[in-house]
Amino acid sequence: MALTLLTQKLKSCFSFLLLMASLSLSVQTAPEVSQLYQFTYPVAVENLFSLPNGCLLLSTSANADLYYIDPEALFPAAQNVITLSGSIKLTGITALGDNFYAVTGAGPNTGSYMQIYVIKFETEGLVSVTVDHMVKVPETGNISGMAALPSNPRTILSADAVGGRILRVNTTDNTVSVAFEHTALKSNEQINATAKGIKGLKIRGNHLYFTNSAQKFFGRFPINADGANTGDVEILARLDETFGNDASYDDFSFDSEGNAFVAVHPSSIHKIAPGGTQLVFAGGVDSMMLEPTSTLISNTGKAICVSTAGKDTGYPISGGQVLRVQVGT
Repeated sequence: MALTLLTQKLKSCFSFLLLMASLSLSVQTAPEVSQLYQFTYPVAVENLFSLPNGCLLLSTSANADLYYIDPEALFPAAQNVITLSGSIKLTGITALGDNFYAVTGAGPNTGSYMQIYVIKFETEGLVSVTVDHMVKVPETGNISGMAALPSNPRTILSADAVGGRILRVNTTDNTVSVAFEHTALKSNEQINATAKGIKGLKIRGNHLYFTNSAQKFFGRFPINADGANTGDVEILARLDETFGNDASYDDFSFDSEGNAFVAVHPSSIHKIAPGGTQLVFAGGVDSMMLEPTSTLISNTGKAICVSTAGKDTGYPISGGQVLRVQVGT
């Protein structure tokens, strides 16, 4: 009897130690989140893009200003490198090769057209940014994500967030065509005709990955070298009621293992494994993240940079942020 009781006590103690160890491990592995920079006035940081030198480009909602920031500086500060005239805000950014980049801008007449600026960005010596030319995209309400075709980086796929289309834009001859359209790219909101569906857009392998903020899912299409879909949509993950009624996906990035790190409103980053398993990776209730808009894996792979829209209603009003989530040493 005494031996049995001792054995039961040992089992209980062992189980308790395992529980404490698992709790301790989860605390130790929780990623550290720090703020690199925050605007002092209401401006949303829409997107981030990493340059070869490790610095970041920031597209914003403030007067179509494009900013540059060194995340490794002792005191990182956003430098306005160019204002792209003719637009009221900037959204997507992608690389075209040879120091050329495409940046999407929204025209002053909302819903009538968008435009894609092809800029040249020099980082050797003093930072220099010039506009090479502009491609107008007519009858487009909102272009959100962009991705260059691997087989032809001067041609990009753009997400028409209102029309539910993937547009093909050739920045060499300035032609615009529809790669494909699908109900999975639309908002499916019958009442609000300007509601946004597709948001983030990335090409990985032979698939085009995307988020749909209105329909609350993360999915992909198989595509060919020209960006046309070769099969139906595959939904990989959804935002159900367990994540809250206000949760919605925004832009995302992939690590080297194919995990997607997705900005999720109002205050978190989700990690979605290649098989679709989803978890809250960083942030959450009472997080310092104020409406995350995009994520970016650092060039070293040891950190994730996050842009936010900030808070422009209520009190206090807070500007958009650039945050760093440490994932390695």
